[in-house]
Amino acid sequence: MRIKFLSFIASFFMVSFVITSCLDDDNDIEYSPDATIHAFELDTIYGISYKFTIDHDQLKGEIYNQDSLPVHADTIIDKILIKTLTTASGVVTVKDKEGRDSIININDSLDLRKKLEIKVWSTEALAGIAPDKVKTYTIDVRVHKHDPDSLSWGYVGKIGDEIKGAQKTIKFKDEYFIYSMDGSSVKVHSSSDLSNWSLQNATGLATLPNSILPLEKIILATADNKVYESTDGIAWTESNKFSGEVNTFISAIPIENNNSQTEEEKYIQQATYLKTEDNVRYLYSILESELEIGNAETKIQAAGENFPTKNISYTTFKKGGQYQNVIIGEHDESIKITVGDKEIPVSIAWGYNGTTWAELGTTSTVAYCPEFKNPTIIYYNNLLYTFGDKFESIYVSKSEGIAWQKADKKFSFPYQDWSDPEFKPTIEKPEFMGRTNYSVVQDTKNDYIYFLFSKGDVLLEEGENTHPYSHDSEIWRARLNQLWFDKDPKHAGQ
Repeated sequence: MRIKFLSFIASFFMVSFVITSCLDDDNDIEYSPDATIHAFELDTIYGISYKFTIDHDQLKGEIYNQDSLPVHADTIIDKILIKTLTTASGVVTVKDKEGRDSIININDSLDLRKKLEIKVWSTEALAGIAPDKVKTYTIDVRVHKHDPDSLSWGYVGKIGDEIKGAQKTIKFKDEYFIYSMDGSSVKVHSSSDLSNWSLQNATGLATLPNSILPLEKIILATADNKVYESTDGIAWTESNKFSGEVNTFISAIPIENNNSQTEEEKYIQQATYLKTEDNVRYLYSILESELEIGNAETKIQAAGENFPTKNISYTTFKKGGQYQNVIIGEHDESIKITVGDKEIPVSIAWGYNGTTWAELGTTSTVAYCPEFKNPTIIYYNNLLYTFGDKFESIYVSKSEGIAWQKADKKFSFPYQDWSDPEFKPTIEKPEFMGRTNYSVVQDTKNDYIYFLFSKGDVLLEEGENTHPYSHDSEIWRARLNQLWFDKDPKHAGQ
């Protein structure tokens, strides 16, 4: 970087001030106090001009970009030009190799991979009349250390090795409950923070329910075509609020309450479920507020042929001021489409607006969702995602469940390289592929997706090679980096 020594410039200003003073009869001169930077801009990075904020209020002024540069942009800013550096009347300097203040030449490239300190000298400071009129700035070019479009994964901790097979997890009020079987007993692990767990026996349940649906004040579950209820997640009784053969609960959705007196009462939870009558499946609904009223069930419609029968997962989101449900589940017989000369099992999404269920999915050979065992569907970052046992892939829908495609490889589960025959997954290098028996809960406030796994053994098959590994009953969580940055701007450069 070519620089000029400040001493020469300072001498010039000193002479100028002396001459000016001699010419002024009153010897009463007001000098500009401006030692601030008014505009700063770097050359384009990947063809984009990034806006920089100039903070004058701190003890040391800071010049920084609020929108961090993409990952790997440090290969550009190691030799970059300053396109704009504007002051009112000052001189800008930077330390040279010998530690002397030297005038910066913006026609030479700079290395901005690390913070760079510069000084703005007012004319009075240069003349030695007002040496305190010097402003120090730090140029901080922020670069993402993590790709904003990627999922970051973190290990939360173990749960309990009693959880070995199928399990279900819900959040009810401020408590998380994991249900699993231990021999002939239904066990309940409960926690308020997903870190510290207590273990109890669930009373009143003889088997693990095939569906569990938390509402505002009560939890509903189905087992052997009967409905059970609980107000604490531990003690269960067979419910008398439903008639006939209830196969499975499907979803809960907030319905606007026209009689609400407060904001808390603005919505009422409505449960939807499948019932079998004369060998025909029907979709029903009931409001939580009407559970104590006789004959409060509402028959919505007959379930379509493509409506799932088991392991139904639902998610809820708001659209146009109204809540929507979207579900994906399994079928007794797989729904198949023909791609080329091969039949492919697929999943069909269904949507519910509080009144009517409608088939959303497509059987298009280019926009279908593959069949997942033990599927999960979530609404995350304004998109629908689905996945299932084996954890081989994640599919995304940008059309609210109609068309699907494989999610970007950045939005994926942690996979490892098994080329080393001695490799075994660790907390530092986790492997999810091949895992089964899991459940998912979301922390919508902090944008985390929590994965709760039962203890298990896995045998991965890769061509002729097999990779066995075991994992504990444990919890992992994922979050899209961009949501982390948006929530806490101080991490924008991370």
